[in-house]
Amino acid sequence: MSFTGFWVVMPVPAAEVDKLVPVLRPLIEAQASSGSGQGVLERWLRGGSEAVDVLELHDSTAPYLLDDHLDLLYEVWGAYENAGPFLKASCRKGYPAVGLAHALGPERFGALPGWFGHFVLTPQEVQATLPTVEAAFALDPAQRQAADQRLYELLAEASDEDTAALLDDLVPTWRRAADAGQGLIGAQFVPS
Repeated sequence: MSFTGFWVVMPVPAAEVDKLVPVLRPLIEAQASSGSGQGVLERWLRGGSEAVDVLELHDSTAPYLLDDHLDLLYEVWGAYENAGPFLKASCRKGYPAVGLAHALGPERFGALPGWFGHFVLTPQEVQATLPTVEAAFALDPAQRQAADQRLYELLAEASDEDTAALLDDLVPTWRRAADAGQGLIGAQFVPS
């Protein structure tokens, strides 16, 4: 069966975040603190790809976590997609945020908030996490080349544009939200 996974990270006004926090954050926090994926994540954070098969990681990241609320997310994204640049990446037969996790590795990706691309952050949380996000993506040329190779290992059917977006668009999106005093909504999903 074929599918296309998407990851969208979009700055939104604080009022929108306030509406989404009580709906989405409990789901994300529950997934991050329990469930079958938690054991896989802990092994991956401790030992990387030597401790966890990348396909096991791929299957444990809950890409359908927010599916019951996709209409709400589409509504929010539709309202703010023209407000400025944001991250949107897709991959046939793959999950973009999981590909980014594999590309950056456990230490760098593990420093990012949320659960494998799922997060709802207030403007204050965006400000507080910006230095960590910038540090996670501070790759020298050799590290960037290795990250590109690992990204294509997992997301073999992603376009060059989408893989570049994963490594190049998250930090500017985060900075835009921080500079504008906005929150951030991130969701990985497979449209039905």
